[in-house]
Amino acid sequence: MQHPDKLGKYAITGLLGEGAMGVVYKGYDPGIGRQVAIKTIRKSLAADHSTESALSERFRNEARAVGRLNHPGIVAIYDLGEHEDNAFIAMEFVEGRDLSQILSATPNLPEPVILRVMHQLLDALEYAHQQGVWHRDIKPANLIITSAGQLKVTDFGIARIESAALTQVTSTIGTPGYMAPEQYIGESFDHRVDIFAAGVLLYRMLAGQPPFSGSAETVMYAIMNKDPTPLSQLTDGDLAAFYQPIVNGALARDAKQRYANATAFRTALLKRKDVDAASAAETTIIVHSARGAGEPSPTRSGSGHSGAGRATQQTALTGWDATMLEPVQTALARFMGPMAKVLVRQAARKCHDLPGLIILLTQDIPSPEDRSKFLTLMQRHASTGTLGSTAHQTRETGASGATMERQVLSPALIARANLVMAKHMGPIAKIIVKKAAAKANSPTQFVALLAQEMPDGPQRAQLITEFQI
Repeated sequence: MQHPDKLGKYAITGLLGEGAMGVVYKGYDPGIGRQVAIKTIRKSLAADHSTESALSERFRNEARAVGRLNHPGIVAIYDLGEHEDNAFIAMEFVEGRDLSQILSATPNLPEPVILRVMHQLLDALEYAHQQGVWHRDIKPANLIITSAGQLKVTDFGIARIESAALTQVTSTIGTPGYMAPEQYIGESFDHRVDIFAAGVLLYRMLAGQPPFSGSAETVMYAIMNKDPTPLSQLTDGDLAAFYQPIVNGALARDAKQRYANATAFRTALLKRKDVDAASAAETTIIVHSARGAGEPSPTRSGSGHSGAGRATQQTALTGWDATMLEPVQTALARFMGPMAKVLVRQAARKCHDLPGLIILLTQDIPSPEDRSKFLTLMQRHASTGTLGSTAHQTRETGASGATMERQVLSPALIARANLVMAKHMGPIAKIIVKKAAAKANSPTQFVALLAQEMPDGPQRAQLITEFQI
């Protein structure tokens, strides 16, 4: 389709997303000098006049609902207008990724991250509810995590609607699996539909899977008649013991049995005392870091967010230098996006040398090709000296008389290398290992040199996965 150069006063500077009924553009407001996201609906695609009216009213409803809200956890709306065949909303341009992308990469989030997400979400919902607005479609795809770790709620298109006629049209609009029972059967409802959806999200993050799954009909039946699988069968017993009553209080089929408001829900979560307060407070979701040349920034239709944010510095861990871990985290963020920091912290707690750290991290990268690319990046860092190590170091004098640092390769690492390489290369493996050990100035470089002996792609990635600790 032909994309406009302008929508109203806004200059179009990019395309963020495109769906069946409309497009989300990146734009520029010349009057204020700021970037905006512009969500549009092509009115001519509506099947009939009544559908067009309903779509237009939903647009106006979103502008009215969010226009009255001023909260750091809610995407701001600036303007509502029409331009030729397009109705549009100009809104805050947010750099980040939505939570569905984060959960796709890392289904089981660490508990401090879960709590941070829930506290921010419930704070935003409580504010919106106090202003007489309830969202009605809370789900991971409508929750953006910015590059600074701030959660932003977006897409209020089906928020509480005052028009009785429009309510009838949209009363069952929502996302299967996140809709409360009263939404399915068309009963009157209130802000507690958002409490139910937030409970679904909490369960999803704790269990690594949604509480209700299957076809739309199966999900509807389960929500109306069945309880989700107990958390005790899906996660750690300590987590299950604490969170199961909270999940039950949010997912009650009878709205009257749910938490009365988001504050009550949040207060229940605040009773979690076993999570280190400092760790929870400092936990930041890294959305993305420097990306490869030509690699597109992440976007999501309906929000207008993308980015090339810089990864924040890794908090120091016992035995690790934060500046040493930063290049590892930055490289991993290319492939794992928002969870790079968390994954590096987890791996750093389990091992005390860079080879072990990198080997652990490769296990978190789903794509074999990406694993190989990650290893190549690590080798580059090792060759340029930007990686350090907590491993023991010895001083050697080169032919030029210059003193250089050389990290000792442990006998265990050499033995493992011989075994791994023998599977792939047969009798010649010992020679290759010996040559790599002679060249390598660190265990990281040693593993990287061995991997170079394999063809780039799945075979190289497979070799790396065999260097497990």
